[in-house]
Amino acid sequence: MSLMVTASGEKHGLINSVGNSVKAEDRFKNMTEKNKEKAEKQRKEDCRMVKARYINHRGNHERLSKPYCRYAGDPIQTWHFIPEQEYEVPKGLVDEVNDPNKRLARRSEILDSSGKPTLKDGPGERIHEFVPISF
Repeated sequence: MSLMVTASGEKHGLINSVGNSVKAEDRFKNMTEKNKEKAEKQRKEDCRMVKARYINHRGNHERLSKPYCRYAGDPIQTWHFIPEQEYEVPKGLVDEVNDPNKRLARRSEILDSSGKPTLKDGPGERIHEFVPISF
């Protein structure tokens, strides 16, 4: 994946990658054979590169800069995303950004019978999202 640059000079996509001090051989050394096999399979799936379009639900002026290192021994990557652009990114990064448990909490607008707001949270607000182009 090569570095991409906008007409105004803004770098986006994979903008930096540094080595990890953890040895790749130590990745799953404390796991049982059964779990190690499952973890290797999941790692392979998370490392697979997929094409996706980045969307920011707050507007096209907002950006997402994100470090990514899913497994011990993998390089530490820094990604910068611009809305409505297509990227080739690791599937694990897409899953991390699209995780429904990482939405911004939002207070419910429901009122009780006396007209006071309830203290319950509504559905979380999704800010960042990757829409798959090819998986």
